[in-house]
Amino acid sequence: MTSPDPASGVFETIRAEGGEARYLADHLARLRASVRALYAVELGDELDAAVADAVGTAPDGAARRLRVVATPAPPAIVVDASLSPLGQAAQHRAVPLRAWTVQGGLGPHKWVDRRGIDAAAGWLGATPLIVDDDGEVLEAAWANVWALEGTRLLTPPADGRILPGVTRARLLAVAGDVGLEPAEERLSLERLASADAILLTSSLRLAVPGRLAHEPSGRAAEVAAALRERAL
Repeated sequence: MTSPDPASGVFETIRAEGGEARYLADHLARLRASVRALYAVELGDELDAAVADAVGTAPDGAARRLRVVATPAPPAIVVDASLSPLGQAAQHRAVPLRAWTVQGGLGPHKWVDRRGIDAAAGWLGATPLIVDDDGEVLEAAWANVWALEGTRLLTPPADGRILPGVTRARLLAVAGDVGLEPAEERLSLERLASADAILLTSSLRLAVPGRLAHEPSGRAAEVAAALRERAL
């Protein structure tokens, strides 16, 4: 795999609807933390101003994708924020997954440079499911991964190898409201494949079913819909 080029910057994608961006403070805190760690720069009011300007252009009605990019331009950081339609992220159908080994994972930053991910998606013919070289499941190309085992809803720990998703954190806190027992737990590829259901969560799609070799169960769609409701 081609390692992401830090010179291309880092970004956030945020679901915007009803005149506001959901969990905005959490997203901007994560972006600020990445910029601080990678480029030793503190983002200030320019970040908030760029986001406010972009959100202010949102039409009423349909949800939109808010993309906020921080690009290094030493000794400063250039911030850009823009809105676009959700596109495929508006769909709730099951997402096909295929394993893709990345030693040590992609890490805790959301890189603008996605050449490796896009190339893998092309030759896999599916959304890459990122696994470490020992077969441990980490995350999907654009989502955190969950395994449903009975009433237990499990997701890999945020141990520096994955992006700690904002929606992931939200659902760890509220999944109990729909009768599930959320927890962080290491998952092997074999364990994920034998789970009652596979779920993917992201800021744009919120929660959707995932599938490996087999079709998702009806329960996957039912649980994903319940989690989307809680996330909103």
